[in-house]
Amino acid sequence: MKLNFSTSTFFLTSILFLSSLTQGFAQSSWQSSDYRKENYRKVVVLAKTSNPGAKRLLEDQTVAELQANGIQAIPAYSNITERDLASENAFIAKADQLEADALLVYNFDPLTSEYKNSPSVNANLGIPVRVGIFRGFLGTNVPIAGGPKQVQKFSGSVSFYNRQSTDMQWNLGIGGKIGSDRAKLARNISKNVVKTALREGIL
Repeated sequence: MKLNFSTSTFFLTSILFLSSLTQGFAQSSWQSSDYRKENYRKVVVLAKTSNPGAKRLLEDQTVAELQANGIQAIPAYSNITERDLASENAFIAKADQLEADALLVYNFDPLTSEYKNSPSVNANLGIPVRVGIFRGFLGTNVPIAGGPKQVQKFSGSVSFYNRQSTDMQWNLGIGGKIGSDRAKLARNISKNVVKTALREGIL
């Protein structure tokens, strides 16, 4: 049984999916001083949003962009279940099965909108972890839809985790204007994220 996105165990947040990016995407990035690029077997792509359609769109687009650049990647929505997140040991076992060594995760701030939803906090927040790619699945959820009004701008970040460290290894700020083409927005975001990760030696 695949993950139910309405539960607090595995909330996924990404802003794009009300509409499409027009301008102002890339922002500043940070990289751990201890990070060393490795040959990862597979990268899991996770878009944290309570909208399952939005999650699938961004994860699929980012996976496609990674694979177009010779990097094996898989989306979280079709590979990680709620049961896999029951404990870190369960997650590590699933990661071993998937041959997943790294995680690219999208997180977003509340939308700039006339209507705002309160974040829903994951019950697993703050628990100690040993493997960084498990840490990326924990956290808060920011719902995408806030009301009938169209959102004008978004902001957020993309983080990278691997199995060799317990903490985040790279973070890229993202943001921009929103239009009406969801697929174009997903393509623009994924292309910019992957391009920057490659240029900065993360992947």
